Amino acid sequence: MNSPFFKIPSILLSRHIPKTLTGKQFSFEKPPQDPIEQRVKQIKLLGAAGITTILLTSYILIKRDNQSEPNIQKTLQIAEAKKREESIREKYNFINKVVSQCAPAVFYLEIRDPFKKDLETGDPIITSNGSGFLISEDGWALTNAHVVLNKPQSTITAVMRDGKSYKAQVEDADMNIDLALLKLDSPEKLPSLQFGTPGDTGVGEWVIALGSPLSLSNSVTVGIVSCVNRPAEELGLKNYSMTYIQTDASVTFGNSGGPLVNLDGDVIGINNLRLTSGISFAIPVEYAKKFLENSKYRLKRTRSMGVMGKTLFGITTISITPDILADLLTENRNIPKDVDQGLLVWKIIQGTPASE
Repeated sequence: MNSPFFKIPSILLSRHIPKTLTGKQFSFEKPPQDPIEQRVKQIKLLGAAGITTILLTSYILIKRDNQSEPNIQKTLQIAEAKKREESIREKYNFINKVVSQCAPAVFYLEIRDPFKKDLETGDPIITSNGSGFLISEDGWALTNAHVVLNKPQSTITAVMRDGKSYKAQVEDADMNIDLALLKLDSPEKLPSLQFGTPGDTGVGEWVIALGSPLSLSNSVTVGIVSCVNRPAEELGLKNYSMTYIQTDASVTFGNSGGPLVNLDGDVIGINNLRLTSGISFAIPVEYAKKFLENSKYRLKRTRSMGVMGKTLFGITTISITPDILADLLTENRNIPKDVDQGLLVWKIIQGTPASE
């Protein structure tokens, strides 16, 4: 043998090959699939892919919304805070805050003459009106003397901002500085105002006048201080040594006796008179404090001795002015025609020798 390997006769090999492996049956290719079955598989694959896509998209959207919602809320809160911070109304609405604080202690004064009746109703007619404000919760109050003293024996009613009304009595008065001390008959505690520091008011300072101009109760006007010590002589008021606070806050008939307050809500003056539009005057608070000190002393003496300043044995008197005299003559009070000056008995204080 020339070859190291020997050949096996083909006849022997063919004898051992199974018939199943011969011919076309012996093949490594995949058998063909049924078209319908193949289509079903494709549909299943597409469906699974679609569901996966939907779930994934939903997850992303939900996560994004959850993350963006707090950011939107925070953005809105920041914008709202910035709006409040930049709001001109919020920044400059200081007048409203002062008025809300002070107005409940300010009242409208209504003076009625019991000797003059309304022809239709028969009620006493209103002969004068003005303003006032409470200085203590037990009903003590201040106003201008000319508001309550020009009409002798009249009834005085104080009408508060909330509509409640109280009878008021004049306990003391000083015509020289045009101030009067009232006592409101109230069974309950009332709101009151505080005095500012004398001499603390400056030119150019914002002030607010509260009162009832032309009987329009709960009215407010605003201005600045033009002068803190305007002499009475410059106003044409002779025989007066007072000085006044000048302001352009409007003060007119009915405002008299109301408070002039600063932006802290403290009373710095008592509205008193007006020369013309934009030029009004208030009695400085130092005069009011001095008047109250003297009144306290006089009231104390009245309780112990029945004497009160310009009173004798418990009789309060006021000086007769031309206006008072004219009213007395009109009402036929049996005043001699040649009387042009003197004193008028205003009040008899109970518990004093004069009342016995």
